[in-house]
Amino acid sequence: MSNQTIRINAKYILPVTTPPIQNGSLLIKNGKIQFIGKENDCPNSPHQVFHYPEHLLMPGLINAHTHLSLSRLKNKIKSGIPFNNWIKEIISYSDSLTEIDEKDASKEGIKDLIATGTTTVGDISGSGFSIEAMQTMGVRGVVFLEIIGFKKSMKEDQMNRVHHLLWDCKGDGLVKCGLSPHATYSVSPQLIKLSFRLAKVKKLPLVMHIAETKEELEFVEKGEGDLRKLLESLEVWEPDWEPQKISPIKYLENSGDLNGITGVHLNHISDEDLKIIKKNNMSVISCPKSNKWFQRDSNHNLMKFLENKINVAIGTDSLASNETLNMFDELSLMRKQFPEITNETLLEMVTINGARALGLEEEVGSLETGKKADIIGLNMNKDDDIYNSIFSSQGEITFSMVNGEKIFPF
Repeated sequence: MSNQTIRINAKYILPVTTPPIQNGSLLIKNGKIQFIGKENDCPNSPHQVFHYPEHLLMPGLINAHTHLSLSRLKNKIKSGIPFNNWIKEIISYSDSLTEIDEKDASKEGIKDLIATGTTTVGDISGSGFSIEAMQTMGVRGVVFLEIIGFKKSMKEDQMNRVHHLLWDCKGDGLVKCGLSPHATYSVSPQLIKLSFRLAKVKKLPLVMHIAETKEELEFVEKGEGDLRKLLESLEVWEPDWEPQKISPIKYLENSGDLNGITGVHLNHISDEDLKIIKKNNMSVISCPKSNKWFQRDSNHNLMKFLENKINVAIGTDSLASNETLNMFDELSLMRKQFPEITNETLLEMVTINGARALGLEEEVGSLETGKKADIIGLNMNKDDDIYNSIFSSQGEITFSMVNGEKIFPF
């Protein structure tokens, strides 16, 4: 991070949380924004000046949910296959990965993210290998350490592994660690409770896949269906486990403190579930293109979340269920599927809302004095329309920076 003061002038600056600024300036020092406003109002102090007279500057995009270790699975699994079969494919692939394979896959995924305007990522990792890759390549984010173990006998080994990974997690301000108990059908009740408790004690962000499929609802409520068959086939079924006779959200509420945690997907929820989500100030991460890849109903609960002022962020999920990690592609699909959502709200989902979902809203997600200088630059269209320029860019950015340091072009 340079302590040199730099100034960036641009045709437009889009802070996200405040109206666009025409003929604006940003003053950056020590990786933070010192001034944002009209070019004529910028303090005339000694600094290096960069001019972008035909550009729009905005916060770097936030991919709130992905799995970087699966970045080499692009086009390797047939879209629309049953969820159980997909899980088996993922397990088979993951079991074949070496440490070098996983690190290289993470780097490839990060490179794709950076090249298409993402500067902050929420990654799910069982090994924690993506931490070093993110630090080396200069991208910001949270690595959520994945916790899996449905059998009671797996609890101790899983918690020891997580404690060890947390001990080794050397935060440098750029990359932080969190926890991710995988899902209600893959983590025992005991392990869910321990995960929630550890996150609260250590003040770690926690994210969990919740109510992604109808099969999950059937499993939690009745203890039946394809997910039970999957656990039995993998020889990880716990015979003492009993059907909960309630929804996954209600089950988790009974398991621990949901306040402030982030749920991924939440495609299948009831009105009662919605009240629980709102009451606990939970964030929701939607994965539009992943849902499309699985050929799911695109009109799930998104509008209900927005109408209830629940924080909604966007993620790509992994390249095992998506063709790209390009957040502009997610925006384009969202705009097509939900024309009633305003441009401003869509952009909030991939910026400030993503920051809130990851627990980083005090640092990034908008361009404000005192926040980190994580910025991307886009060419303006000839029509001089900010939102048309963003939605037609397809991720073709001119530059991106994190902490005031350019990370793209490479």
